[in-house]
Amino acid sequence: MSSIAKLLSILELFSEARPFLSAEQVAAELDCSIPSAYRYLRELVESGILVRFAGGEYGLGPRIIKLDYHLRVSDPLLRAGQPIMKELAEHSGFDVVMSRWYGSELVDTYRETHDTTLDLRYGRGRPRPLFLGAAPKAILSTFPKAKLAALFEQHAEEIAAAGLGTSLEAFRANLLKIRRAGFYLSNGELEEGVSAIASPLFTDDSGEAVGSIALVVPSRRLEILNLDRLVDTLKDAAARTSARARALIQA
Repeated sequence: MSSIAKLLSILELFSEARPFLSAEQVAAELDCSIPSAYRYLRELVESGILVRFAGGEYGLGPRIIKLDYHLRVSDPLLRAGQPIMKELAEHSGFDVVMSRWYGSELVDTYRETHDTTLDLRYGRGRPRPLFLGAAPKAILSTFPKAKLAALFEQHAEEIAAAGLGTSLEAFRANLLKIRRAGFYLSNGELEEGVSAIASPLFTDDSGEAVGSIALVVPSRRLEILNLDRLVDTLKDAAARTSARARALIQA
């Protein structure tokens, strides 16, 4: 592993459960000497990516916050989607969440809050389950056969537990139904009493989604909603967001 790869791999060691690291922990995780770990950490501190605390442990630094800001203002989906999501939240009366598929992770990138009493378990930057809930299923429904096969090979048990099938053929068939519908409605899959309706987002004409937007609805409200109208409104918002994002990328 190159020095740059080791520096970047240190960032992967931080998590919600482990927000701080010592040089000894880094050395053990990277299988390198403690002096080497200190050298890597010093370089990250000098760049502002990490900070060193009085007790000798290290945490994420101010450069991370700056990079997050740059991501928010430069991401074409966020730039295109935020005004549309605000409009959708005001029109529907529900929270609207944007999620992005990054490699092998699904992460919420933005939430337009309408119901301040709704306390969601997941939020910006926190990875979500890949196969539970409306967002991942809406996104997965657009993936090509080869990509789905690779995912099934790696996550067959999770896919089956999420009700998406116990074989690759069943997995693809279930997703095809979602693709044809253009949305997915989940009810309590991630959090009890919370439902979501998600539709995929695209940034090119490949047909493969890179994200989704979802309306987050208290499950008790589903019975009294005009669901068809709500779905049409969501799909329109997703289509407009995708079109604006493409235009920004091509500009």
